[in-house]
Amino acid sequence: MVNREEIVSGRVAVVDIQVKSGETIHLTPIFDAHLDDSLCDFDALKKMVAERNKLPNHYAIYGGDTFNLVVPPDLRRYRPSGQPAGIVGRDDWLNATIDYVGNRIESLNVKPILFIPGNHEDEFEKRYGLDVTSILANRFHCARGGYSGILDIRFHLRARVWTTFRIVYHHGAWGGKYSKGYLGAHTFFSQIDGWHIALFGHNHASRVDPEVRKKVEGNELIEYPVCIVNCGSWVQSYSDDPRQTHYAERKGYLPHPRTCPLIKVQPVEHHVKRRKNKLRVHYQVEV
Repeated sequence: MVNREEIVSGRVAVVDIQVKSGETIHLTPIFDAHLDDSLCDFDALKKMVAERNKLPNHYAIYGGDTFNLVVPPDLRRYRPSGQPAGIVGRDDWLNATIDYVGNRIESLNVKPILFIPGNHEDEFEKRYGLDVTSILANRFHCARGGYSGILDIRFHLRARVWTTFRIVYHHGAWGGKYSKGYLGAHTFFSQIDGWHIALFGHNHASRVDPEVRKKVEGNELIEYPVCIVNCGSWVQSYSDDPRQTHYAERKGYLPHPRTCPLIKVQPVEHHVKRRKNKLRVHYQVEV
């Protein structure tokens, strides 16, 4: 169940999930899918999600550039071959594109818990006044986040017993190479305290950087792990079709992996003698 009121007034989305102690939740952040781009490798995305759907408690987070939206009025970037067959030449190309992307997401058969805009959706809203991110959030009955923000997943173990797993995110803005992407992300996420996982995309790369932070609990200084995660992409940067050219090829970047990380989260209730039970969240990231 998603508490959508939280996201209306700020940048914190809250998702409530009922679990048992030790039960694992699986999260797939899907960044930079560009689902309406003819270079989107949707077959590979669908195959990966189908495998993950075999895992219990599997949810998706859509991290921006879910749409490509390089559309006919965009004279600088548009070319007809960039849109899927069946949309090119239609007068209602925007309606068709929104339906096309929504239908593709529906066919993945994984519950979304958050949609955020990327630079493609944000630029489209600025130019044409249509918020396609909110359209998807409404269609799938989940939260609409900002370009950056916080997602709090509250795990309810039983009545009045819950713990929070905090994800901080930013669609990404830090260049097209690995080191530049990580260094910019590290600086941005350092301004926010108390999170477990930081997610970003935009540069179509995939990596995870585990770190250790410290916090004060009572009179103790506790170490806790965090991960900064670059979430990959689903665009083919080098196509087999010699007539199709991706911007990464023009810039001479290396081909990037088409993948999504997998986040495993496990809320656990620890029993402590003569003291109130402690709640902990164990988690790991696979890329």
